[in-house]
Amino acid sequence: MKLKIGVLIIIFGVAFGMIFGSCGRKVKSFKQWKKEEKEAIDALIAKEGFEILNKYPANGVFGDKQFVKLDNECYLNVIDSGNGNRADSLKTIVLMRCSYVGISKYDTFTYSIFPNGNEPLEFIYGNMNEAKYRASQNAYGSGYIFLSPGVESALRYVGENAVVRMIIPFDNGQESKYPYGIGSAYQDNERIPMYLDKVRFIFDKY
Repeated sequence: MKLKIGVLIIIFGVAFGMIFGSCGRKVKSFKQWKKEEKEAIDALIAKEGFEILNKYPANGVFGDKQFVKLDNECYLNVIDSGNGNRADSLKTIVLMRCSYVGISKYDTFTYSIFPNGNEPLEFIYGNMNEAKYRASQNAYGSGYIFLSPGVESALRYVGENAVVRMIIPFDNGQESKYPYGIGSAYQDNERIPMYLDKVRFIFDKY
C-alpha cells in the first residue's frame, strides 16, 4: 500500500497507543467499557448538536446533523445516497475511502485515506467477516482500523458512489447476528467507539 509518510506516522502512533495506552486498562469489566463508550458517543452527539431520529427518513433525505440509530446500534447520516445501483451480496466488490475522528478518551487520533497516494480499502459485500479477519493480521494496515460489519451495514440503505457518516460501537451485544462483533479489529482490541466523519463507497464487479 502506498501511504504518505504522514499517514504512516499516524498508523504507527495508533499502534503505539494500542500497545502502551491500553496498559492497565484491560482490568475493566465489559460493563465499564460500555458505559465509557456510551459517554463518548453521547458527548459527541451533544458537542456536534446531532439530532437522533427514531426511524429512517421516508424520503431518504437527511439533514446535515440528522442521524438514525440502526437496529445494529450504529448511527448513520447519509450525505449522498449514490446513483441507485445497490450492492449484491457476495458479488459486489466495494472500494471504500474514509476518515475518522477519535472520540473516546483513549483515542484522539484523526485519520484519512482520502488523500491521493492512499489506496482505498477493498471488501466483498456480504463477506465482511473474512475481510475483517484478514485485516486483523496486520495491525499497521488501514483495514485493521476501519473494516467492520458496522461500516458495511450502511450498504443496506445506500448504493454506489454513496457518501455517509457513521458512529460505530465496538460491540452491540448481538452475538447471534454479528458473531465477530460490529466494530473493526482495532475497536475489538481497544474497546472504543468510532466516528467516521466521511465514508465513500465505489463498486466493482467480479
